Amino acid sequence: MRIKHKIPFFVLLLVYTQYVFSSKTENGFKALIIFDYFKAKTLFYKEVSKNPDPYAAYGLATIYSRNNNPFFNLDSASKYGNLSFNYFKLTRIKQNYSGFIIDSASILNLCDTIAAKAFGETRKNNSVSFFDRLIVANYLANKKLILKAIYLRDELEFNKTVAMNKSDSTHEFILTHPESDLLTDAQLFFERQLFDEQTTTQTEQQYLSFIKKYPDNVMLNSAFEYLYNLYKKESNINGLKYFVTNFTQAPQINEAWKLLFSLTVKSFSNSELEKFLNEYPAFPFKNSIVKELELNKFTLYPYQKDDDFGFIDSVGKIIIAPAYDAVSDFSEGLSVANRNDSVFFINKENTNAFNRYFSDAYSFKNGIAAVKQNLTGGKPANKWCFINRQGQIIGATYDEINELSNNVYIVRSNNKYGAVDHYGKTIIEPRFDKLGDFKNEFAYYVEGDKYGFVSKTGYVYKAEFDWISDFNENNIAVIKQSNFYGLINSQGIKILEPQYDLILKAQKNIFIPVKNNLYGFYSGNNCYLTPIIYDFIKEKPAEFYTNGSSLKLLRKNEAALADLNGKINLDFGSYDEIGFVADGLIKAKRKNKYGYIDKKLNPVIPFKYLRALDFCDSLAIVGASGGKAAGDKNTIINTKGKEIFTTEETIEKTGRGYFLVDGEEKDLINSKGEKVFINLKNIQKTNKLIIVTLNSNEIRLIKE
Repeated sequence: MRIKHKIPFFVLLLVYTQYVFSSKTENGFKALIIFDYFKAKTLFYKEVSKNPDPYAAYGLATIYSRNNNPFFNLDSASKYGNLSFNYFKLTRIKQNYSGFIIDSASILNLCDTIAAKAFGETRKNNSVSFFDRLIVANYLANKKLILKAIYLRDELEFNKTVAMNKSDSTHEFILTHPESDLLTDAQLFFERQLFDEQTTTQTEQQYLSFIKKYPDNVMLNSAFEYLYNLYKKESNINGLKYFVTNFTQAPQINEAWKLLFSLTVKSFSNSELEKFLNEYPAFPFKNSIVKELELNKFTLYPYQKDDDFGFIDSVGKIIIAPAYDAVSDFSEGLSVANRNDSVFFINKENTNAFNRYFSDAYSFKNGIAAVKQNLTGGKPANKWCFINRQGQIIGATYDEINELSNNVYIVRSNNKYGAVDHYGKTIIEPRFDKLGDFKNEFAYYVEGDKYGFVSKTGYVYKAEFDWISDFNENNIAVIKQSNFYGLINSQGIKILEPQYDLILKAQKNIFIPVKNNLYGFYSGNNCYLTPIIYDFIKEKPAEFYTNGSSLKLLRKNEAALADLNGKINLDFGSYDEIGFVADGLIKAKRKNKYGYIDKKLNPVIPFKYLRALDFCDSLAIVGASGGKAAGDKNTIINTKGKEIFTTEETIEKTGRGYFLVDGEEKDLINSKGEKVFINLKNIQKTNKLIIVTLNSNEIRLIKE
């Protein structure tokens, strides 16, 4: 028994019609192959107007997609490409017209080609409406391209939302873009906006209200921090009591307990301590806090003996014997110590605080520290994480954590970089190929081989530069684009277009643009201080050209000094070499000899030295020949030119008012030229303290 298949009448009619009129469609492709676009378009259009002809629609899409004819129109190309594919699904009959093989695969390939061209045009316009039109009109295109178009559209909308900086707008973006790749960034930004809007007057009540209303907000720790700092500033014992009782999850909880303890317990008597512990039975440092607070009263300084490090106290007594390969300063009661490739934390009693060892670690800041340890039970897969003062791991693990900069840690996870705040809370999800350290609230990022920049609040400026510097304190950075340098501010406005061979950053918002080996000075306040007409020496750093108060001008091997208005105070030809004002004097060179002049350009110290340094702390080191028999002399002079101390040995400034004479024996000289210590074994400098080790191994401390 044979089964009869019923074929719909409209399909039979379509096949018959295509058979009858196939010659017209074929003639259209013959015209197309010889670039007779007028004839081909006419034939194809007639066929599509009468019948759902996928082949004629394919021909029209081809004509409209080519830019070598007057009918070029990518919107029309997309329309007929879509029609061709949908018509073809009715018959699924593959055809070959004059070498044009038309089936579902070739139609989709054409749609991809049309979409790629439309994508290029849309990128040039770079507007949300154009991306929307592209996405709707090219729904058959390659999914990867459409997803990229969606991302770029969302990025435009999100950056606009960031610029508006209103939580309502951001919330609308979140609701209307639930599947956007930028959703996480938008949610983080929204939560930060809520915090800013809810705490405008920064009062205790506003922070308490925010904490209660938004317990899962990413800014919760910031609310805790501000609230804690209010209580700390006011020494508010009642506020601290409420804090430690109700906000046990706050990162500042330990610091709050310590502050409450220090504000309540004054004499450290037994009766006072017992009273405090009875009133606060939840006090977490019943045994250790008293000892820790006592130890905090003592300052210890890192001390090196031969190749080992330990600590001494404020009178030079060795408290922790030098037995470590390296140590850090004590921070929040702990030092990072290194011995035999192991890193651990020690307290001021030289005890391993957590009885644990790490591969690497940074000092404690704000109650947490970044550490690198093996978290896989012996497998070679070291990970970074944060620990608190109890040694507990908090937050996520990372492949890399940079040191704290601008209250932000840069982290790397799965080869992407992001950022966490100084409490270990994520503020930028890992999404960049590279992310620099934050400086002045901004950091550069890299996507592919291009640089952009991002703020701590989530504003992202597109990656379009070859390179970008850190932002200075006035939120201006140097950019490199198409091999030229310019300046941009944090709002994305180019205040100097990239047209210079180099731009150096100097002090006090001064920049040094260089063009054709000539330089000048530009103020970040949007004005030139001098024209670009002076001879540039590329080996010299920015501080050679300006100290932020004066400008050094070079021309034909002569130097001049100008003020910040470009007015020349010391003209060319006066001296062979000049410095900047230091202690009221300017170092200058004339006829191969150095001397010093005052601000009014009057000679103060004669030009008789072969070598000279700028004054510092009213003293300068100069050098002169003492004759063949005597050899070279090095001398310390004061601002009157009086010689304080002279020697044939090397003199090196080692601290405020102190100099090291380094010869067969090491001697320490004070600002009066007196030998404070002779025949030193070692000298170290730390925390405005000079540590001197005598040959007798006695240790002496000098406070600067």
